[in-house]
Amino acid sequence: MIVGMSDNGRTVELYLRDRLEVRLPESQVSGYIWEFKEMENSCVNLIDSVYVERGASRFNALGERSWYFSPAMIGECELVFYLYRPWSKPSPEFKIKVKVK
Repeated sequence: MIVGMSDNGRTVELYLRDRLEVRLPESQVSGYIWEFKEMENSCVNLIDSVYVERGASRFNALGERSWYFSPAMIGECELVFYLYRPWSKPSPEFKIKVKVK
C-alpha cells in the first residue's frame, strides 16, 4: 500500500503480510527535508528510506522521500513525519494511524 500527502490524518489498515510505503514530496534545494520519528513498541518496522529525484533537471532537486515499513505486530500505532530545515525547529507535518490485523 502506498500513502502520500492526500492521506494525511487517515487511518490505514494492514495485514501482517502487507507492506506500507509512505511517499512524500521533498525539495532539497529549499533546505526542507522529511524526518520520521521512530517510536518504541510500534506496530510496524522501518525497512528503508530513500530519496528519488523527479523531473528533467537535477538543479531543481524536486523529488520524493519514501519510507518502507513492514508490520511488526497486530495492533495500532501512529506514524509521525516532520518537514523541517536543519537550522529550525521541526513540527509534525504528516501523520497516519496504522491498524495491523
